[in-house]
Amino acid sequence: MHTVGVKNLVEMVLSSLPRPHTEDVIEDVFVAIEQSADWLQEYQYLCIDLGKNVVNTWGGHWIANSEGKLGREQVSSKRSKLIGSYSKLTGLATTANGKRSESEARRLMSAYYQEHKNTLPAHVRNNRDLIVNLLIDGASPEQAFSLVSIVP
Repeated sequence: MHTVGVKNLVEMVLSSLPRPHTEDVIEDVFVAIEQSADWLQEYQYLCIDLGKNVVNTWGGHWIANSEGKLGREQVSSKRSKLIGSYSKLTGLATTANGKRSESEARRLMSAYYQEHKNTLPAHVRNNRDLIVNLLIDGASPEQAFSLVSIVP
């Protein structure tokens, strides 16, 4: 998986934040990254490797996934210079325990692909397993394909 480094970084930062996390936890994570020389260096290496857009988008995804919540409102970041905006995590994941069965995830992937294949980049076909895993973890088909579309 291309973004395992992003996942590892945000999980480490999340574990350091006081609980309960707020609906602004995505911004909180990026603020904490900015304030730690080690985390900031890791973030910068990831940006060089994957691109800032990929790191920030997947960072938000992995944070939301870890929290079992969905972003419903996009707002400008006022405290972090690393991100321009973020999703407030106000909605609970809509699937039971945030998980789907593999067969349901494959069905959703196929239906979404068939409906949107003319507008999707060709490389999404190379990421079927990643899409299925994102869907199993509770991402919507739109979110899963959007996340995979930015990773070449």
